[in-house]
Amino acid sequence: MTLFIKRLLLLGLLAIVLVPVLQTRFTFVKEKPLGGAFTVAPKPEFSWDALRDNTYQPALEKHLEDSIGFRALFIRLRNQLAFSIFRVPHSGGIIVGRNDVLFGFEYLGAYAGKNLMPEDEIRFRVHRLRTIQQLLAERGIQLLYVIAPNKARFEPENLPDEWRAAPGVVTNYELFVRHMQEEHLNLLDCTALFAQWKHTKPYPLYPRNGTHWSGYGASLAADSLMRRIASLTGTTLPAVHVLGPPKLVYHTDSLRSTDNDLGETLNLLRERDARPMAYPRLAFDAPRPDQPLPSVLFVSDSFVWGLMQFSPFVQKQLAPDTRVWFYNQSVYMPDSVYHKTGEQAGDLDLRKEIESRKAIVLLFTEHNMTEQEYGFTERLYRLYHPVTNAEHDAVVKLAAELTKQASWEEASKDPDNFPLLMQIKAQAIYDRQMH
Repeated sequence: MTLFIKRLLLLGLLAIVLVPVLQTRFTFVKEKPLGGAFTVAPKPEFSWDALRDNTYQPALEKHLEDSIGFRALFIRLRNQLAFSIFRVPHSGGIIVGRNDVLFGFEYLGAYAGKNLMPEDEIRFRVHRLRTIQQLLAERGIQLLYVIAPNKARFEPENLPDEWRAAPGVVTNYELFVRHMQEEHLNLLDCTALFAQWKHTKPYPLYPRNGTHWSGYGASLAADSLMRRIASLTGTTLPAVHVLGPPKLVYHTDSLRSTDNDLGETLNLLRERDARPMAYPRLAFDAPRPDQPLPSVLFVSDSFVWGLMQFSPFVQKQLAPDTRVWFYNQSVYMPDSVYHKTGEQAGDLDLRKEIESRKAIVLLFTEHNMTEQEYGFTERLYRLYHPVTNAEHDAVVKLAAELTKQASWEEASKDPDNFPLLMQIKAQAIYDRQMH
């Protein structure tokens, strides 16, 4: 090896070491930040105590590791190589399907029936929802359950073979829908709507790189939802007008909102191609002075954002005091930026919040339907049916017996135990959400 080549290699090694350090200090190249949810470790404050007890050194090491120059570039390079060669995503919870369509892991499990609940439990849950619907109707308030579509169920042809649902598999979605229909629960099943629209609508209802309904699909769902709210509450909502054909977007760096929510967490070096996504051009009439808008409370998972981020259906067609209780926790005001109010649902006066509304909308996709609306349903039921002393004593007794001798499955075989078992589970979920 010649002296020139040795010096060249030495300069290369020095550059590998020094260039990131210089980038950290001077930021002479603007880097694209990484997508996804993560927090850069802050620079720790030096103290002799922290140095002696060895808390300063690892904290400083973590800060330097997160802040080193070109870190994002090197991560994207690694991720790109792994994805291009092996189709392996360096992002938790993402499954790469056929035609490189991305899926969220938890949605696949629900579609494949991996989290199947006992049918008696589903029947009990739906019956309680029906009871709540009647209690609210007596007070002039409408309850509407909305099932958001599951991407895995919407396009199973793009699932990996190992995630295809077995023939005849029973899922929570099917059981819930059947019992909701039997109980005459107010239901808007967007899963069924999307299945109808799949081959009749001209634009994608789901993005290739996202896990939520597309901007076009969300706008269709929002329009259907608003029509249903208007029908249930007996109100006339401001009209919406189509201004022309949707705006088409062909590149991932121009996708809006959640249409690239999985793709951006891949953190690849090269942007993935996107099938053309459509964004409707809509205009909403202002409400007339004699046209009061219904106040609605949404208790929802993340699918609620599509109803307002792509087109302002919620902002323009519902009352300004409409609120979103995100997973029955943080409270959001659906204005132009849908920001947090700083409140927590559990801290609010439930009776006041409920009885000031014209409608309550529970909006969840199928993998979240197992969670009893994150404690909301139990809390609302107990608002009008407080726990009696006899019920409390029975629950305590059964819970004690379960911890000592009987398994949950064994106890649930006795139909007399079932309402109490459900109350124990509901209380556990409510306590988990509140604490």
